[in-house]
Amino acid sequence: MLTSFAKKKQPPQPWDESACIAGCIRNELMYQEQLYKKFYGVMMAIIMRYTQDKDAAVSILNNGFLKVFKHIESFKYQGSLEGWIRKIIIHAISDYFRYKHPPTEISHEVLPDKTDFSVNPSLNYDYQLLLNVLQELPPTTRIVVNLFIVEGYTHKNIAKIMGISENTSKWHVSEGRKMLQKKLSSIHL
Repeated sequence: MLTSFAKKKQPPQPWDESACIAGCIRNELMYQEQLYKKFYGVMMAIIMRYTQDKDAAVSILNNGFLKVFKHIESFKYQGSLEGWIRKIIIHAISDYFRYKHPPTEISHEVLPDKTDFSVNPSLNYDYQLLLNVLQELPPTTRIVVNLFIVEGYTHKNIAKIMGISENTSKWHVSEGRKMLQKKLSSIHL
């Protein structure tokens, strides 16, 4: 469905959020295309923090936008449209990885929310390096670390999204931070 956007040539329309939402509610392809193009870059950037596999990223993006189009009438202009779409994309990411790598509950004691995450402050890490190191984490840990550290979700929200307990979320963040710290400390720039 979404690949048909590239085939149909139409004059560019100026961005009008309300008109675009109304058009999407009416299931009009022109407005769906406009919404998709408007938020493609920012949503793809979010997805690429979770996977470097372009095919998987496109699949996640398309599944997310299908949900956006299916539920667009539930957007109530409380907060930004981008934020609303971001939440749907985060759920699409979680759904994809939960299907590919089902999370398991981990038996552990309650861990604190914060773990010391310090690396040599004199080292300057670029975004791509950090993204590459993050990609080396196990899939579930990578998702939880991204949701907690990058996206700012609480452990309660992560537990709900991922279908795990809050303590399991805390464990993944703690272990992920330890792994990231170890990997980044061993990099000599």
